Amino acid sequence: MSETVNKLERFTATILGDANRQSRQILEDVEKERRQRLAQAEQRLKVQMEREVEAGLAQVKKEMGQAVSQTMMEHKRELFAKRAQVVDRVSQELRQKLEQWAKTPDYQRWLVRQFQKAMAALPEGREPVRLLCLPQDQAALEQALAGCGRLVQLEPGPDIRLGGLRLECPGCHMAVDCSLDQAFEQTRGHIAEYIGLRLE
Repeated sequence: MSETVNKLERFTATILGDANRQSRQILEDVEKERRQRLAQAEQRLKVQMEREVEAGLAQVKKEMGQAVSQTMMEHKRELFAKRAQVVDRVSQELRQKLEQWAKTPDYQRWLVRQFQKAMAALPEGREPVRLLCLPQDQAALEQALAGCGRLVQLEPGPDIRLGGLRLECPGCHMAVDCSLDQAFEQTRGHIAEYIGLRLE
């Protein structure tokens, strides 16, 4: 009887030992799987967070870029407006000075010299020439016309507002512009270009 009990106890101990080993193995396997899943979840979370951070940074960069571009455009518009104001102011002062100068004897002498230079620039010949000028400048030019040795038709020039003159020779297909209007427009262009370079 005692031998049977001993066998039973040994069998029970063996079964319990196997059960304990299997339990430990199961627990170890479960823990290993839990750690693997946790590591995988942490990796996915890390990747997701990195993507969200990158997306957030990209959005911030985009918004900052748009804000900078908008600010630059606003400043550029202000700069162009300021440049236009300066050009207009300087041009207006220049126009006033030209109008004042056109009333002086110096202007009358300059006008005659411009006529002589313009006539010298035309090809030699007998073709008639049109002389366009302001009505008030006709008297100053009439004396110069008498000694030029060429048929010159003196008439007001509708495009001449500030002064000076323009010679046209239809026969030789040539024109010489010595008007203050053309000089003023060229100077205005130079002023705009200079101020543009200075402001930029």
